[in-house]
Amino acid sequence: MPLDHFALIAPLYDRIFRHRDVTRLREHLELPAAGWALDAAGGTGRVAQLLRDQVERIVVADISWGMLQQARGKVGLSSVNARIERLPFPDGTFDRILMIDAFHHLSDHRSAAAELIRVLAPGGRLVIEEPNIERWPIRLIALMERLMLMRSRFFPPAALAGFFDTPDTRVRWDADDAISVWVVVERSRA
Repeated sequence: MPLDHFALIAPLYDRIFRHRDVTRLREHLELPAAGWALDAAGGTGRVAQLLRDQVERIVVADISWGMLQQARGKVGLSSVNARIERLPFPDGTFDRILMIDAFHHLSDHRSAAAELIRVLAPGGRLVIEEPNIERWPIRLIALMERLMLMRSRFFPPAALAGFFDTPDTRVRWDADDAISVWVVVERSRA
């Protein structure tokens, strides 16, 4: 079984990675919104907790028990231990899905993208924020993660967006800030 790097740092994670400004994320997700939201690979729920008043219910799904233990201590969040590549939810469960700085950690990117689209409700919106591997600081982070045996795999913006480009989705992306790529996926209503 692979080493769970995140379980090791879970008790300190929220202190190391401080609260973030979620204004842009809210805009991309078009929040507030009715329905349920999924924070896919949401770890400690540090981002989900900042959005919990923007949707009816928010669920944090993560494979790391250590990270989820931290999420379970946050008011207003539900948590589920699950691989993103095999989510335990019915089709179309979530009106909004977010994945922040986590796609590169997944083991099967194609399966994960298909699962995220599967659980996204018709008319729903999925937002992925990832480090932009085309920027040199991110290349250094990628090298560091490789040296730590994290098996991370970063993708250029167009390739990242391509995972979500299906006949029933509309995908756009931008990489206009210094280090992030934003991929916004809208699932058709029909």
